[in-house]
Amino acid sequence: MGGLLYKDFVSINGKRLVWILIIGTVLFFGLRVVFPGTMNQESFMTMTDDGQEVNILDLLFISAFACCMIGILGLMNGWVAKIVDGDTKNKIRGYISSLPLEKNAYIASKYLFIAISAYVFLSFEMMWGVICNAFCREGIFSELVSAICSFIPAFTCLVLLSASIELPLFILLGVQKAKLVKIAVVMGIGFVIVGFLFFGDLNWLSENFSILVFMKWYETHTFEVAFFTILSPVITLALYYLSYRITCFFSNREV
Repeated sequence: MGGLLYKDFVSINGKRLVWILIIGTVLFFGLRVVFPGTMNQESFMTMTDDGQEVNILDLLFISAFACCMIGILGLMNGWVAKIVDGDTKNKIRGYISSLPLEKNAYIASKYLFIAISAYVFLSFEMMWGVICNAFCREGIFSELVSAICSFIPAFTCLVLLSASIELPLFILLGVQKAKLVKIAVVMGIGFVIVGFLFFGDLNWLSENFSILVFMKWYETHTFEVAFFTILSPVITLALYYLSYRITCFFSNREV
């Protein structure tokens, strides 16, 4: 199993990615120390709609933090196809099938690799949130970082749920057929979004989408968010394991 996990780690250029994460974290920490939100220079200060004095530096670092979270979602979403497609192109899967391994070891290695990767990214995201919040000016931006950090487990669960749908498709149907299904689903969602943008009522976006509105909603639904944060990993892991069992059941690999 360890060899299968390392093979997937190599297929995504894992060593380079780890160095990028470490260097990026150190750089982010260094910049946050040099440019903390507690700086009182007039060129960086502004006022919110409710009269709070805030530092624009906090907003810049929070935006970078949020962009990194979204980028990780897209990065991991592409790994499912990559780790399976690499085996198909290099005919490694057929070679693994001839080895004296347990019947479902290959399938288990894919699910385990995605789960470990999600946990590693979860740890880095929480670290970035702590760094960002440690040097924030007290006020709305500090509360915003705390709110974003509370949603990080849900974002991680979203990655695992996506993988639990894609892994059976790529392993059982093959890479090409699974990509066609994935493209069809993405295009369908895209058409719905475009249709809403053209024919839907967008006034509620301009009226209700702001940091202040979000923070008021978060303060009102703190209990529900905390309950969902606790419950979502349990449900996600159950569905993730169910996806693994379904993939094993329909897999016709000969031992």
